[in-house]
Amino acid sequence: MMTTAVPPVAPGALPYDDAEMPLALVQAKTRRLVLRVIWTSTAFLVVAGILGLLLRLRQAEVITLGDNFWYAVMTAHGLGAFIAWAGFFLMGITFWVLMKVGLPIRSFVLPEVMYWSMVLGVIGIVLTTLLSGFGGSWVFLYPLPFNSAGQWSDMVTGVFSISVLLAGVSILAYCSAVLHTCIGPGLKAKTDTVGQRVGLTFGFGLLFPSRFKTDRGKIPYPVLPFAVNAVDMFLATLPFALLLVFQVIESVNNGFSINVLLAGNLLWAFGHPVVYLLLFPAAATYYYLIPRYAGRELVAGKAVAVAWLIALTMNLFVWAHHLYMNYPDGENVQQTLGTIMQPTTYALVLPSALSLYSIAATIWRSDFQWNVASKFLIAGIVSWLVAGLQGIINATAAFQETLHNTLWVVGHFHNMAFLNMGLLIFGAMYAFLPELMGRGWWNERLGSWHLWGTVIGAYGWVTCQMIQGLEGAPRRWAVLPEQYLTLTHISVGFLALLVAAQLVFAYNLWTTLRKSPFDDPGAAMQGGTQR
Repeated sequence: MMTTAVPPVAPGALPYDDAEMPLALVQAKTRRLVLRVIWTSTAFLVVAGILGLLLRLRQAEVITLGDNFWYAVMTAHGLGAFIAWAGFFLMGITFWVLMKVGLPIRSFVLPEVMYWSMVLGVIGIVLTTLLSGFGGSWVFLYPLPFNSAGQWSDMVTGVFSISVLLAGVSILAYCSAVLHTCIGPGLKAKTDTVGQRVGLTFGFGLLFPSRFKTDRGKIPYPVLPFAVNAVDMFLATLPFALLLVFQVIESVNNGFSINVLLAGNLLWAFGHPVVYLLLFPAAATYYYLIPRYAGRELVAGKAVAVAWLIALTMNLFVWAHHLYMNYPDGENVQQTLGTIMQPTTYALVLPSALSLYSIAATIWRSDFQWNVASKFLIAGIVSWLVAGLQGIINATAAFQETLHNTLWVVGHFHNMAFLNMGLLIFGAMYAFLPELMGRGWWNERLGSWHLWGTVIGAYGWVTCQMIQGLEGAPRRWAVLPEQYLTLTHISVGFLALLVAAQLVFAYNLWTTLRKSPFDDPGAAMQGGTQR
C-alpha cells in the first residue's frame, strides 16, 4: 500500500495546531480519532442492544428479570443506545465531515477530552446500573434517585450522577472543539475578524453576501447544523450539569434538596435539546453525502440559513413540552411555560422541513447513485419525515392526556432515534469506512440484507409499541397488563429479525476488516466493492 511521507512538526510548534502541523498529519490523526470513536461507539451499541432486547423479552414474559434489575437495565440501555452509541458516533463523524469540506481539526486536545470522558462516563453508568442497581432511568424523575426503597444507596446515586456528568463533559468538549474548528481560518473570511468568522459560520454569508465575504466562494452547508448544534448543546448541557451537581451534593448531604419542578426543568432543558445532538449532525451528514451520491450541489439557499438561525434560538426554548402534565393545582408558572413552548416546538419543524425539501430537490432528476450507503440514507430520510410528523402530535398539549407516559412515546422516540439517525449512522459507516480504512466492503449484497432486515424489523417493533401506547399501555413498566401481551409477542418476532440483520452486518464488517487494503488508497474514496 502506498504511503505519504509526512514532514515532522517544526521545533517549538504548538502540537495539534493546523497552522503548525502539516495537513497530511492532521488528516492521519483525524482518521485515527474517528475510527476509534466508531469502534468504541459500535461496541456500546452491542451492549445497549442486548440490554434493550432483554427489556422487551421480559415484557413478553419470555425471560424473567427482577423488577429493579429491569429498571437498571432500562437506565443503562437508554443512556447506552442514545448517547454512548448514536450521540458518540455522530460526535466523532463530525470531524471527518468537517475535514472533507475543508475545515480540519485545529486542536486535538478537546476531541481527546471528548473521547475519554465519554468512555469513563459510560463505564461509571454500567457499574452503577448493572452492578449496583441504580434504576431511576436516565431522566431519573427527581427525587426518585433518593427514594429507592433500599434498591440502591444514595452514594450509588452520587456516583451515577458523576458518571452522567462525565458524559456531559464529553458533550461540552465536543461543542467547544466544533466551534473552535468552524470559527477558524478555514473559513477564509476576506476580513479576518472574529465577527466575520462567526457570521459566516452561522449562515450570514448566504443572507448578506456583500457584508460577509469569503475566499471560499460559499460556506459549506454542513457547517451550519454543526455550528448550531455546538452552541445549543453547550448551553443546554449546563443546566443539566447543575442538576447533576445538586444530586452529588445531596448524595453526601441528606439535608440538601431542591424543588421538584425546578429539577424537572433543569433536566428537560437538556433532555429535549439532546435529541438534536443527534439530529443536527445527522442533517449535516445528509447535507454532505446526498450531494455526493446525486452528483450535484445541495439545492439550498437563503431559506436554509434562516431555518438554522431559527433552530439556533428555538431549540433552547422547547423543554417544557415534556412537562405539560407536571404542574400542581394553582401552579401557573409551569403551565404558562408549557403554553409558550408549544409554538416554539412547532417552529423547529422548519429546519427539518426545509432540510427534507433541499435533500429531495437535490435528488430530483439527478443521476443518483444507488448503493447500500445511499439506500440507508434514503430510508433514514423517510423515517425523519415520519417521526417528525409524530413529533408534532407529541408537542400538542391537548394530546398529552392520551399519550403521556405511554408506549407511544417510546415508539416515537425509537422511530426518530433508531430509524432516522440510526439508519444514517449505518449509511455513514457504509460510506465512510472504505475511505477511513482503505478497503471496500466485502459484500454489498449482505449490506442490502442488513438494510431490509433493519427497516422491516425496526418498523414492526416500534409500530407495535405505538399501537399499544394508543391503547393505553404504560411506559416504564417491567410487566405490562395482560391485554397488551399479544402485541408484545408480535414485536419480539420483529426484534428477532432486527437482531438477525445486525448479525449479518457484524459478519460483513468483520470479514471486511480481515481483507487486504486497496493497493491504490485512492480507490477507497469511491466506496465499497460489489460482489
